[in-house]
Amino acid sequence: MNYKFYFLLLSLILVSCNNNQVNYKKIASFQDHSIKNLEISADKNTRVLLIFPHADDEITCVGLTSYLKSKGAKIHMLTLGHSSETKINETRIEELNCSATKMGVEKLEIAGLIINKWDDIMNDNISFWYDKKDSIKAIISDKIKRYKPQILITYDTEIGGYGHPEHRISAQLTEEIFHEKKSDSTLYLEKIYQFSLPEKLENFMLSNIPAYDYSKKLTNSEGLPNPDVALNIADYWKIKNDVALCHESQFKILNKFHMIAKKGELKNHSEAFSKEYYTVIE
Repeated sequence: MNYKFYFLLLSLILVSCNNNQVNYKKIASFQDHSIKNLEISADKNTRVLLIFPHADDEITCVGLTSYLKSKGAKIHMLTLGHSSETKINETRIEELNCSATKMGVEKLEIAGLIINKWDDIMNDNISFWYDKKDSIKAIISDKIKRYKPQILITYDTEIGGYGHPEHRISAQLTEEIFHEKKSDSTLYLEKIYQFSLPEKLENFMLSNIPAYDYSKKLTNSEGLPNPDVALNIADYWKIKNDVALCHESQFKILNKFHMIAKKGELKNHSEAFSKEYYTVIE
């Protein structure tokens, strides 16, 4: 028996396992405790609208929506993409419905717009989203007029989360509507909460994502805007993890962003990723 060979093989396996381990204490140190805690009043008359382009985008704000729901707020969600007529989207829509149920969303609306392929995104060749901004804006505006939310939740307008142009465009159009309609007495718009991250956490989570660096160059941006507020999501972390687990078809990309806790690591994961951060538009 070649003991040297088996010893070498075992060593390689152990090294591989160690490389796959997540340093949760280090991640926890990336949290920025200097950012002020979110203070927001909400009750049964508060209406909240989530506006995102894709199924699974809503995972970013589960803590905030759960917090608002605990105060009695009603939550609607508008997902702009995923046509039900396209077979490839059947699974994504099923997963989105699972997610909405876990979140306690009162009404989910799916606009069914075109979702571009990753190769096209990385070449900034996103058909429809650049050419049809007026149509996309009309869809968002119509939902706001019908639902009359006080609070909107989106991606940021600077880079769009990790650099996805459909994230950025949907957020930009939402903010445009907000500023145009904020003085409309028939509406009740008060604030937009845009997903963000503190610098150290942003660098850790996004620096190895190709779309992130590409989008920064494309938009001449330094990355996500500085967060204005932070929310401790310890009470809502399990809901957030359950929502992420709905999106089974996206596990590969979600794991890259550490958005799903591995079995046996629930406590460590929840302590490391204990906050959500937002830029506030008023």
